[in-house]
Amino acid sequence: MPTDTEFQAFWDERQAQKLATRPKLGEVLRKRWPVKADRMAYYDWSDTRADKRLNEREMTNISPEELTEMLATMNFNSDIARGKLVGVLERIVVPWLPVGRDRAGTIYRIVPGARGLLPDQQDPKTSRELVSMNVLGVNTNVQPKIPSRSRKANFSEESTRSNESDDYDYAGFVFHQIGNLEYWADDPENLRSYEDAAKGTWLPTQFYAVMRFGRNGAANGVYVIYDFYPEDEYLEERRKIDDDDWGYLPRDLTDQQIALAKIANEITNLKFSRTFDFAEALDYPVELVRAMKTPENTIIRVTVA
Repeated sequence: MPTDTEFQAFWDERQAQKLATRPKLGEVLRKRWPVKADRMAYYDWSDTRADKRLNEREMTNISPEELTEMLATMNFNSDIARGKLVGVLERIVVPWLPVGRDRAGTIYRIVPGARGLLPDQQDPKTSRELVSMNVLGVNTNVQPKIPSRSRKANFSEESTRSNESDDYDYAGFVFHQIGNLEYWADDPENLRSYEDAAKGTWLPTQFYAVMRFGRNGAANGVYVIYDFYPEDEYLEERRKIDDDDWGYLPRDLTDQQIALAKIANEITNLKFSRTFDFAEALDYPVELVRAMKTPENTIIRVTVA
């Protein structure tokens, strides 16, 4: 039976070869180890190695500062960069990011994650390549029929025009999901340090934090978008809200409904010591759509209105 050292040497040889010219694994294995039991032992060794490396990656700590730097400087048009980001956001151990406190005195944080919001159409028709639903687009001049709300003049209920013109900043934008927005449910005076924050009670707002990015792939503001597809605890599935009870911020006495708002110009602005506004707020439901690649390797909304 081959040893782990021999299996590692074989693996290293494979990795040194160019992917395009690398022989098929099955063929090489049969030449290296004609005995089936030896080949099966290699597969077991390879699976164990992959699981170990995955666990190491999942448990590797990343600081809030490192995550912030990653979000601030990455190219969101890059498949590789987005893959690395999702790998970080979906780790078992991942730091939350402080946001600050709003004018009502409510304190917020972002608990990282890359899968929260859903588009209204998950499988749109397009000849272009769709990107994963970690990245979506929002059409701010479309007001879906559900949930009901007094309709804005000239707003359609659904976008139907294929986005061939690449009007990336007209009535909407594309974004990458980065995590749940939570609020501090304890006395604000009890939050004086990160240690206090780790011990205290945080509750969900049903808003999701996203990074807007432009045609060049650079970050262009931090926004929050209301999740109109919450999970039904009894049915264990996500259903769209069909009533008018949505978009309210905790402890807000103005009764203002918000579907989308900007909370920072840059991710590096976020910290507990800042006071911020929910700027550019929209008080009507907006349409979320899938995003797709262009021939120029940029990312745009699939449909617009």
